Order: sequence, then structure tokens, then C-alpha cells
Amino acid sequence: MARPRTFDEEAILDRAMVLFWRKGYEATALSDLVAELGLGRGSIYAAFGDKHQLFIRALGRYLDHQTRLLDTALDDAAPVLPRLRDVLGRLLAADAASGNAGCFSVNSIAELLPHDEEVAKLARRNLQYAEEAFTAQLERAAREGELAPAVTPRQGAQLLLNLVQGLQIMRKVDPDPGRAASCLDSAFALLAAGSAAPAATASDRTAMAPTAP
Repeated sequence: MARPRTFDEEAILDRAMVLFWRKGYEATALSDLVAELGLGRGSIYAAFGDKHQLFIRALGRYLDHQTRLLDTALDDAAPVLPRLRDVLGRLLAADAASGNAGCFSVNSIAELLPHDEEVAKLARRNLQYAEEAFTAQLERAAREGELAPAVTPRQGAQLLLNLVQGLQIMRKVDPDPGRAASCLDSAFALLAAGSAAPAATASDRTAMAPTAP
């Protein structure tokens, strides 16, 4: 009879996620996981399979967290463009506050695609979900006269999605939070019908500043 597990699997996944996020997939050795997780090799294999399977579980957990954050942040009662501007600022701030360089998902895509189909599948699912969520919000913005007539909701959603993904890469080179805030402001100025986009507040810009590891 197999012995029951004596550890919190979700807590272990969170610690594995942070380690992979900090070091990257290839640079994380099994010995690193043993030291970080406090589990023997046999326990890791028994609970999660090999290193790649553990990585996929950790990446999936990160993406699920991002999806929940997006779901809870979007409010169908509030004006769309200011709300979306706030949501994207908070998504960037959450990654910056982790103390890790960039976004775990974007880092994983850059490192492992196009050769890792499991990572590609997770990334495609997450990006498609975000695009549909942004499109739905911008459709409401169009109905309520917030969205510039020259921009379709799908085009606006793709613009925002590609911008945020690109900002995650740029922040690895230039972590200045002002760059991200300025780019978001410019994008929302393009999306807004007849008025400037909601600008980032001082607290927003401060929140987006990266935290030292």
C-alpha cells in the first residue's frame, strides 16, 4: 500500500513555479528542485512525474492564477477603457512585484517554443482566453461609445494582448515602470473615442516598479 503524502501539493507547486520562473526551465536542475522543495527525488517523481511534467503543472498553475485575476478584475458595470487600463496595469504590477524578471508565461514561451508542444498548448489556450475577454469588453465599449470607430473590438483586443506580451519582454531590458505606463497610455489613447485615455496615477506607476529579488 502506498504511503499517503505528507506535504501540501499546492504549496510545493507554488515553490516549483517560483524556482522555474527565477531560473528558467533548462537552468533548473533536479538537484535544485530537491533543495527548494524539500522533497527527495523519489517523492518528486512519485507525485509529479519528471522535471518537465512538474514544470507543466507549475506553468498551468501560474496561468490559472492569471485567468482568475482577469476574471475578477473585469467589471461589466464600470466604463470599459479605464477599467481595462487598470486591469492591465495590475497584471504587469503583479509580475513585477514577484521579484522575478518578466512574466513566467512569456519567459517560458521565449525559452521553449516552438519545440515544446505542451507549453505551446497552454500558452495558446491562455492567450485565446485573454483575447476573447478583451474583445467582449471592447464590444461593450463600442456599444457605449467609448471605442474609436476606426478600431474593431477584435483589433483592439489583439493590440492590447500583443502590447502586454511585448512589454514583458522589454521590462527584462529596461525595468523602468514609466515605459510600461507610457505605452499603455498611448494604446488607450488610440482606442478611445474622441478623448485621451485614462492616464496612470502616481500610485499605479509606483506599483509597477520591479521589486528586488
